[in-house]
Amino acid sequence: MEGGACVVSSSPSADNRLSLAVCAPLARNRINLTFLTHVAGDREVLCTASDTGEAAYTLLQSHAGPGGTLELQPGASILAVYPHDKHPEVIGTFIRSLARARVVLHGLATSPSAIAVVLSSARVKAAVRQLFEHFHFPGFASPEEFFGAQAPPKEYLEKVVATYQEKVIKVYCIIPQSDLDLWGMSIASADILAGFAEALMEMGQLGLAVPFLTALPGLGGREFILSFSTARRQPGSHRLEACATGDHGGEIRRILKQRLPDMRPMRLTPVAGIFLHGPHFGDRYGIAHTLVAALEQAHISLLALSCTISSISLIIRQHELAAAQVILGKTFAAPVECAAAPSRA
Repeated sequence: MEGGACVVSSSPSADNRLSLAVCAPLARNRINLTFLTHVAGDREVLCTASDTGEAAYTLLQSHAGPGGTLELQPGASILAVYPHDKHPEVIGTFIRSLARARVVLHGLATSPSAIAVVLSSARVKAAVRQLFEHFHFPGFASPEEFFGAQAPPKEYLEKVVATYQEKVIKVYCIIPQSDLDLWGMSIASADILAGFAEALMEMGQLGLAVPFLTALPGLGGREFILSFSTARRQPGSHRLEACATGDHGGEIRRILKQRLPDMRPMRLTPVAGIFLHGPHFGDRYGIAHTLVAALEQAHISLLALSCTISSISLIIRQHELAAAQVILGKTFAAPVECAAAPSRA
């Protein structure tokens, strides 16, 4: 998706300001978000259409706390590859392709179906050419064929971004997933992301899965905050298990130490994930605020959040999972059969 603007926001405040200082002002002003990531500690990356980028930046600036920092990146695009089915080797190959294309990442996130990066529109062609070196896309024989099939940016955004307000926001499904690990670490330079990509590919070889990942840069693309969750994939199955096959934290720590020797990863376990599948995220304003406000109402702590493509993924403390399912079930309209979905995806 081309023709967008990106805002990077961070604050030293220990208070959770995501709802009042970020999501609420944007929702009140009917600004659609096409991308949003957040990690506890108050750092966000968000994207809007280019004509609302300045407005979003000004709103966040007026609500920024003492010592808060913001940066506006106009001329941004979102590039996504799907499906990845939570396979870390697919995510790692995607990140390695971006590194080889010398892409400066303004933000990176996964949904249950896609991995998406926010980058300068000027680097989209270089990134796509690298992706064709490492992936096979059945619908396109070459990067040139891919670019020839794309709608003009303005026409595409007009189709994707709408402004309407349902009484109750409809979603396809709300899927909980328990018994996850949440890993977090700070890296000083985007150059080290290539090492993280290699680590992900090695995790895939061990049969691990990555249901959630975000990478949030500081100002100027420096000091990336990486946050990702892990589980173990059952052989020959799409189901994920974390407990029945034993603890895999030692394996992950060994891989990270080998590939990123200067990093000091932090692990929080167990945590739970909740995944809301479209269809309207990115198509309308206020969805992120509705979700965050509902969690706050139920006194549920949000550890990490990713809104990209048409899904919202959130990570919370495991003992708060039941309460989160109740409040989100009351807040969003989901099919009845979805409510009976198992707690492990």
